[in-house]
Amino acid sequence: MTNNLKKKWRLKPQADPVRVKKMVSLIGEKYSSLAEVLVQRNLNTIEDINNWIPGVSIQSIDPMQMADMSIAAKRLQLARKNKETIFVFGDYDVDGTTAVSTVSMALTKGGWNVVTYIPDRYKEGYGLSKKGIDSALETGASLLITLDCGIKANDLVDYAKGKNLDVIITDHHTPGEFLPDAIAVINPKRNDCPFPFKELSGCGVGYMLCRAAYQIELIELTELDSLMDLVAISIGADMVPLTGVNRFIVREGLQMMNNNPRPSISALLGKKKEGLVSLQDVVFAIGPKINAAGRMHHGHSAVDLLTTYSPELLERLGKEIENYNLERRSTEEIISSAAKELALTYKNDIALVLYSSNWHKGVLGIVAQRMVELFHKPTIVLTENDGIISGSARSVPGLNIYEAIESSSKYILQFGGHHAAAGLTLTANNLDSFRKEFNISVNKHWQQEKRAPEILIDTSAKPEDLSKDLCLLLDKLAPFGMGNESPVWGLFEVTMEKTSYMSSNKHLRTLLTNPESQKQIPAIGFGWGSFRPKNKLVNAAVVLEWNYFRGERQLQARIIDIQNTL
Repeated sequence: MTNNLKKKWRLKPQADPVRVKKMVSLIGEKYSSLAEVLVQRNLNTIEDINNWIPGVSIQSIDPMQMADMSIAAKRLQLARKNKETIFVFGDYDVDGTTAVSTVSMALTKGGWNVVTYIPDRYKEGYGLSKKGIDSALETGASLLITLDCGIKANDLVDYAKGKNLDVIITDHHTPGEFLPDAIAVINPKRNDCPFPFKELSGCGVGYMLCRAAYQIELIELTELDSLMDLVAISIGADMVPLTGVNRFIVREGLQMMNNNPRPSISALLGKKKEGLVSLQDVVFAIGPKINAAGRMHHGHSAVDLLTTYSPELLERLGKEIENYNLERRSTEEIISSAAKELALTYKNDIALVLYSSNWHKGVLGIVAQRMVELFHKPTIVLTENDGIISGSARSVPGLNIYEAIESSSKYILQFGGHHAAAGLTLTANNLDSFRKEFNISVNKHWQQEKRAPEILIDTSAKPEDLSKDLCLLLDKLAPFGMGNESPVWGLFEVTMEKTSYMSSNKHLRTLLTNPESQKQIPAIGFGWGSFRPKNKLVNAAVVLEWNYFRGERQLQARIIDIQNTL
């Protein structure tokens, strides 16, 4: 589904020329465009760069800094001593299933008794559920730990307490006005939490709990290092910032995936790709497959895969999840097409609230993201199950969709999420009122000047500036993602030479050429097969990367946006 929206190009403010000149003197004149990018990112010296590259070491982090962490660790200490059963409950998406896998393996390795549980997306919905609590009681558990959910489950925590079941909440979503009355509520986004790294993934919060439990029990913390690959997957898939300790974990995790991959990760990747496993592979290959289990079947299939070392089970589950992923793609395409047609009937709305009673609940978040990309409008996609309407919301740059939904919450049964994505439920008779209220709320919260779709250009460059040597330097600054975006280079007034079109004109290959020097760089434009230059010159926004083909590594520019010159 190609995005044909015309985007406004916005160049980042020029960095301090004195600092840029100093950086050029340090790294060389041929890297002057990179010097601009480094200074923009407040990396002004080689020492700054060397300190930033590895991230903040996990060994330097004290998990006990988190509010309620010492209480939770002491409760786990008691559970280990008394050989209690701990019920580990997590969400059905990548973050939740990696969290359950990580915490269950960590605690089991440390001598705790653990039972794992993922709710059924269709029968229980998002977050902590009554059925899950009842299941915990049936297993004889005396302690329930939520992962990637529970921060607003006040009533359900009270229900568990009434059944003499202790609850530790671990979550990273925005808390409500009142925290649940659990024995511990661990969430770096709590207003009273002094922990310096606020943007952990849900799995990351659970991992910190395990480190605290090991610490209080005097178990060697390096025993937990082998789980950083799963935490890295959660960070990449859940789009949390690649800064601080998150950056350290992702770098370590990717190194593990490349040097000694977990058998389940190898199963998810399938046939070994050429080149190193990258964060893009995590986001676009591993993450969607893990998600597909919860979307099309049941999220516990992903936990079973991630935690097993049985070759037979790995093979069977790997094939099953691959089939779920194929089914997910097909279902998503059908619903995206229907949602696009429906969205056109609301073309005057500032925000899209799209509903059909027969859409597959498992792909609504993906479909919402597709609509955001097509129409540049915050989008909520909903369906009905057992008389209740529920679905997923995705935001646009410049809008906190959690706040926008919160302002419309009088028409909602429940909701949760963060600035970029959310989930919600409501009754059918409130749908029209909610649509109107949500549009009013978005109009209030989304600043006018941020509504035009735009491409943010780090700096302008010429094709000859984008060299192999530059790409090698960029490799040192990787991984790129939220909070550390891959630099976007603006190539102005270049020509397209030897252009060809692939996959039924879906994609294009070309040589972007400086008409003055005739220097070129090979470029690929995924989804840009319909673009045709009207004049000789075009402007292209690109990122620089390696293309691996038949054992060889070649430099290429990946086109983010391409426009005809005026």
